[in-house]
Amino acid sequence: MTCLQNDPQGAEILMDYCAGTLDAASTAQLEAHLQNCAVCNRAAEAQRKVWQALDEWKPEEVSLDFDQRLYARIAAEGRERWWRPSLRRPLVPAIAAAAMLIVALLPRAPQTRVPPPSPTPQVVVAGQRIDLRQVEQALDDMDMLTPVGQSSSSRL
Repeated sequence: MTCLQNDPQGAEILMDYCAGTLDAASTAQLEAHLQNCAVCNRAAEAQRKVWQALDEWKPEEVSLDFDQRLYARIAAEGRERWWRPSLRRPLVPAIAAAAMLIVALLPRAPQTRVPPPSPTPQVVVAGQRIDLRQVEQALDDMDMLTPVGQSSSSRL
């Protein structure tokens, strides 16, 4: 038999051995190996102590109405809300104080005056006033409408 330390199934074999579910042939092989391998013998002894402690452990008696009390408690917690009155009373003054503090500490925006718009530059051509911004906007619009690869001068 290969050493339990080198066998990928070693932990399962040891658990089955200590639980008493290992087949007779494998049990005989393992016991022969445990006599020759100190490492596996210590691991088997530690595992036996765990199984012995589990066998000796006695669970605490559960009362007959345990399930009923548990489900009632779960239902009661489901109905409780965080905003219930016992929590709300101390929170209201704290929230009001925090809001007042925030309002008091907010920096005031400086009052700045927006200067009136500058008059649009105009030119008189042939007795008509022409707004230069409108001319510039019209030229930009024409450039945007020009197909790719065609210059604006070839259109004119």
